[in-house]
Amino acid sequence: MYDGLENLKDQNSEEDQVLKDLKEENCQQGSIDAEPIRKYPGGEEELEEQPKEIGELDKNPPEPEKVPGDLPLEKEDKVEENMMEEVLNLEDQSIQDVLESDGGCLKKIENVLENPENKEQLNKSLEDLAEEELQRAQAADKDLTGECSQDSLPDPIGGHTQNELREEQNRENLDRIEHQLENTPEKNEADVTTPEEDLPNEQVTQFLRHLVTQLWPELRANPELRLNRASAKGDNYLGVVWRLQVASESKRSLVVKLPPQNRVRRKQFFARPCFLRETAAYEVFLPLAEMIQKKWKIPGEDSFRQHARCLGTRQDEPNECIVLEDLSCAGFSLHDRFSDLSVEHVRQVIRSYAKLHAISLAGKRQFPERMLKLQQLVDIFEQRREDHALGVYFENLKGSALSSLLSPEDDSYRVRLQDYFARGSYFELLLPLVSGSNCEPFAVICHGDCWNNNILYKRAERGELEDVRLIDWQLMRYASPVTDLSYFLFTCTSRGFRQRYFKDMLEDYYEELGQHLNRLNEQSEQLLPRPAFDEQVATKAAVGLLLAMMVLPIVTMQGQDVPDLQAISERIEAGATTDLQGAGFLGAGNEATFKRRMREVILDCVDFNYI
Repeated sequence: MYDGLENLKDQNSEEDQVLKDLKEENCQQGSIDAEPIRKYPGGEEELEEQPKEIGELDKNPPEPEKVPGDLPLEKEDKVEENMMEEVLNLEDQSIQDVLESDGGCLKKIENVLENPENKEQLNKSLEDLAEEELQRAQAADKDLTGECSQDSLPDPIGGHTQNELREEQNRENLDRIEHQLENTPEKNEADVTTPEEDLPNEQVTQFLRHLVTQLWPELRANPELRLNRASAKGDNYLGVVWRLQVASESKRSLVVKLPPQNRVRRKQFFARPCFLRETAAYEVFLPLAEMIQKKWKIPGEDSFRQHARCLGTRQDEPNECIVLEDLSCAGFSLHDRFSDLSVEHVRQVIRSYAKLHAISLAGKRQFPERMLKLQQLVDIFEQRREDHALGVYFENLKGSALSSLLSPEDDSYRVRLQDYFARGSYFELLLPLVSGSNCEPFAVICHGDCWNNNILYKRAERGELEDVRLIDWQLMRYASPVTDLSYFLFTCTSRGFRQRYFKDMLEDYYEELGQHLNRLNEQSEQLLPRPAFDEQVATKAAVGLLLAMMVLPIVTMQGQDVPDLQAISERIEAGATTDLQGAGFLGAGNEATFKRRMREVILDCVDFNYI
């Protein structure tokens, strides 16, 4: 139904030559001086093939082919129960055999222990033995955990990582150490070995090695590569983010994004559709945006470039991955989500969204056939409309929001919020606000997931804010431009900021939108007149409230309090429904902060007359 970026090209058109020039120029830019490998749908022989069509990226994946031993969860649980029962029966039988064969010996031991001196000597011997065993265990534990925060990427041709060799050397100690960790009240996060399913599998490992060879051909064959976590706990929920570095040269660094490998978590967190949506952003929309700007010769400092460069993707299930430039090498980093953003932080983000949205408005006019394919994207939440468990979870968000309005002075706000919620289910309220079809001709391609951890900032040497980057495009959507603005302003700023600067930020946005449309040879008065923009704000800004209800529990949660996402997935898979508390996203660590910030969002949405 849809065509990919290459299928969108008209081979005889002027813009195709511009796109070709753009790709050639990209090969010469940045610290990575090789052409980005845009697609890797299968084996190495397909490395340079065309990208998949957008329609394919958005289709629900087929059920994975069953293989021997691949049982449904309930059957696996039953098999495990039977195995445990069999093991226990064997243990009971062994004990019984010992009792029958050595009954007389047991009686003799009892007689010996009746003597106090013998008993005291035996206890001392046992204490000495336990002390020696503890010292050996601690030494082995230190050996195992000394470098566990850094893993070597396995050699795909039968090689072993340092962790594997270390594990083999200490195999006799593993059971004892695991037992100690299980019985330790507080675990050091650095001491917990990375789950194997979070690491790149063999196919992805081969792809990454091949990509490194393509990017840096001057390196020796099969260089040693190292993986480190690129995000802290609580910074990323839909996948796993790694930093891949050449061991001998840390400046040669890439960011590798992988969806979770566990099939239950993939299903419950909608991992593959979100991953394919982000792939479409990097493979289809962002290259098209660059081409449009290149056509009008917009200087680099004025262009929309606030995104990471994509160096390669792989889409075949379950070997998906996205490889990006490592923005930390250029000085970009996350802002502490527990600290307020400055006016300049917010202004830079707002202006970036203005440029992004201007490209869509101009693109629909100048390249209607290419933009049409993107306009037909189905929103991720629309795809989950019939998900009963998610629907129940979303409905429970209403109660959590109302619980933040407990003061008598909030009674009028509570009534307004109750009236708003009475208009429909959470899905019925949200989906019209994230749909592009009901706000034409003003709908644009939106970043989609505009909370703190999806925006990186860079400061200049003197400390002033220099630039921003928008990352994590998994929720890219075609909707009102207000969707991005409202989501960002209501989840990433305080009531004090919004009361003082909200209107100013909208002014800055519209001014930058007009300037970038001028650079693209268009006029804001034609594509998004100011009265139309104001109407979009008035009718669509309530999306900020609904998305804040979903995101603020995560924003206010400390890393150590992040729940076990796999356990949540399995409970939902088993048919359980839950709310914020049941899912572990709201508890003693963040409940007070969540209620304060949620209350502020509600008050602002009422004061601004958005609900």
